[in-house]
Amino acid sequence: MENRNQYLRLLKPVKRQLLFQLIVKEFQVFLLSAAVLAFFLMMAARFLVIPFLQNYLFLILFLSALYTAFRILKKRPDLIQAASLYNTFVAEDRVITAHSFLHDDGILARLQLADAVKHMKKVHHLVLGRKKTFILPKPFLMFLPFLGLAVLLYMIPGEKMELALKQEKEIKIVEEAKEKLEKKAEKEKNPEVKKALEEAQDKIAEKKSAEEALKELEKQTKSLELKAIKEKEKSIALEKVKNNLDKSGLEQLSRMLKEKDLVSFREELSRLDKQRKELNKDQRNALKELTGSDAQLSKEELSSLLDQLEKASQSEELLKQLAAAQEALQSSGVSLQQQMAANGMPPGQLAFSPPGKPGSSGNASNTPQQGQQNNSNQQNNQNQAGNSSNSSNGSGSGSGNGSGNGTGSGNGSGSGTGAGSGNGSGGGLGGGAGLGQGSRDLLTIPSGMEGKTNIENDSGSLGQGSPGEQLEGEGPVLKGNIRPYSEVFGNYEKAYRQSTDRYKLPADLEEIVKNYFTSIDPDKE
Repeated sequence: MENRNQYLRLLKPVKRQLLFQLIVKEFQVFLLSAAVLAFFLMMAARFLVIPFLQNYLFLILFLSALYTAFRILKKRPDLIQAASLYNTFVAEDRVITAHSFLHDDGILARLQLADAVKHMKKVHHLVLGRKKTFILPKPFLMFLPFLGLAVLLYMIPGEKMELALKQEKEIKIVEEAKEKLEKKAEKEKNPEVKKALEEAQDKIAEKKSAEEALKELEKQTKSLELKAIKEKEKSIALEKVKNNLDKSGLEQLSRMLKEKDLVSFREELSRLDKQRKELNKDQRNALKELTGSDAQLSKEELSSLLDQLEKASQSEELLKQLAAAQEALQSSGVSLQQQMAANGMPPGQLAFSPPGKPGSSGNASNTPQQGQQNNSNQQNNQNQAGNSSNSSNGSGSGSGNGSGNGTGSGNGSGSGTGAGSGNGSGGGLGGGAGLGQGSRDLLTIPSGMEGKTNIENDSGSLGQGSPGEQLEGEGPVLKGNIRPYSEVFGNYEKAYRQSTDRYKLPADLEEIVKNYFTSIDPDKE
């Protein structure tokens, strides 16, 4: 037993030396494999846009290290390898023979093991001090040029690598914007604002570039603006109903609506509905406008009416929530724009502007004010081309995004051509109408010149090609004719329908445009 333990103790340091040699050699193979893979990655990066290149380099190092560790575990030296090395220093294969009978308790085996241990002790210092080979020339010499080429390709980036760096910045900006929206949503207690922030966060997560994320934020803001317009219409309609009830002598009904006492309102309305014949003409007209019918309401119709009134009565609070949601999204949009500018990626156009500066897309619609005004129908955020002259006292109100050609109506005259867009409110000196809430009874339509009118439609599908340009000589500009807005709305809507047949809009943008035309339809209920 003692000889067996001595035999194992003599082999143990040799086994450690062999393991260290193996690790050093495999480390050189690891360096070579990592350098070769890094070189091919750098070559691929010259032809392909690969963002976060450093992550792939770390992945290469990790995989190479994993492969090296696997090779070391598979090739790790055992006792037989240590005995074979020792055997080269001891004559007559005593070490290998002893290893073969290591667990044999026979007399002959024990004598042979004792003899082997005696000779092993004599050469032990020679075995440990033998000349060892650590450097593998081929892997090491191949490693150096591959590493040098990989570093050179990395230090001198090509066009694709620069595009990849730009993509990296955009992805980081989008991630930061997403995180900020997430933090805002977690802190927000207003349900409407929280919902808007969460929806924007989900949409932005799908975008790959900062420009797309910015457009998505702008789209979400516009969507909230359309919702605000619809809620404002409900609020205006409710105020109109209240005013009509007050004027017709049904102050009690109006007061119940103002106090949002719908239970008492239901009872009073039901009573008045049954006594319509006893009411005067103004009161009957007010009830007709409220209920939409001259006949007595059924229970289902009455319940439906009360539901509509309840929703309309909540419009004011919902408008505040929508305005807060718009402000939160606009704040995120401004922050995203600033980050893009700081990273050398200014957006194509400023979708958002800080509060108090022009160009902001997050303007909440203002409630129309009625009255007599003397002004020049100025609008905020408007680019107007053309000349116009108005000298009249016009009464009206409107707010929203306005664009159109208009001449004055009232005590005065005027003419002008131009197109403008922007958010503004105010009674104008003239009959031109904006795309929002307000008067749009008249609209100026340009007159055609004398001669035959030829309209050519190209119904082909859109495709790739170089742009074309056609220039015509200057001609006279005639003032337009004033026509009712309701007569020409259909022409604009038809043109929109024809254009969408040729070019398919994204689903969410198509919904926004559809809601826009619905909101300006003069014949809508």
